[in-house]
Amino acid sequence: MSRSILTLVLALSLAVPAAFAQSSGNGAQKMAALQAEVAQGKQAYISRQLAMDPAEQAAFWPVYDKVQEELADLAERRLANAAAVTAGLRAELDEDDAEELADEAVAIEVDQAKLMERTYRTLSRVIAPKKALAYVQAEARLATLQRYEIAGAQLP
Repeated sequence: MSRSILTLVLALSLAVPAAFAQSSGNGAQKMAALQAEVAQGKQAYISRQLAMDPAEQAAFWPVYDKVQEELADLAERRLANAAAVTAGLRAELDEDDAEELADEAVAIEVDQAKLMERTYRTLSRVIAPKKALAYVQAEARLATLQRYEIAGAQLP
């Protein structure tokens, strides 16, 4: 069962960018629309996505807060890795350094998928599994937005 949830989370992380690309409008417009939705704050965005009753909110927000701490660490790693990749592509990057940077980029994605798997498992015990899945999908959209913003700022 654990492998199937990890597979689902990895599939979501790959499907969300594809969904943006295939839906009407271009990717930049979709990213701008998502940025506008999140502009009032991530908690407000998540709250709108899940439409939880007070009991669900009481169970959800403590889990959310813990997840946000781990996501912040992953975001720092992702940004540092992107900056190192950009710097390496502008300079002479040897094969060992390139492999190390690639390994770290993959490790970040795997760590995020594992975090989302744990999060889904935890949340699906305290709120409806459908809402737990909606949260994981919302985080996948926001991770896509983060990647988009990093790519726009970091690529040579």
